[in-house]
Amino acid sequence: MSDETPSVEEIKARLKVEIPVDEETIKAEEKKADVVEEMKGLGRQFAETLQSAWNSEERQKIEAEIREGLQSFVGEVDKVIREARESDVATKVKTEAVEVKSRVESAEWSQKARTGFVQGLQWLSEELGKLAEQFTPKEKQPPADSSAEESAE
Repeated sequence: MSDETPSVEEIKARLKVEIPVDEETIKAEEKKADVVEEMKGLGRQFAETLQSAWNSEERQKIEAEIREGLQSFVGEVDKVIREARESDVATKVKTEAVEVKSRVESAEWSQKARTGFVQGLQWLSEELGKLAEQFTPKEKQPPADSSAEESAE
């Protein structure tokens, strides 16, 4: 038995029966099968090409160069950062920052700002408490009018 599909004419000849067949439908189905097979072939070829490219010596060399370049880059950046930390300018900036911090902490306006901040937090806390009370259900109490009427009788 062959792998090829027999044509309509071959089937007619084997059966020796006249079968009405729409030739356009058959041609469309054959073209559809051809397109599917070609797409499968293209997919296989594409996958093989990608696999070959990935496994190629050239790709491996490029990867090694990129890794080496990144390691050099990281090393240079690390070196510059270490040198900057140890430089006289960095030391001077640190010293000045500590002095400015001390002056700010000891200044009168810093105390006023701190007091104002605390007062603002207290106000916010009170307002949030009021808001929370609005959402808290109140307990039901008997109406005041009915108890007054009962005591009058």
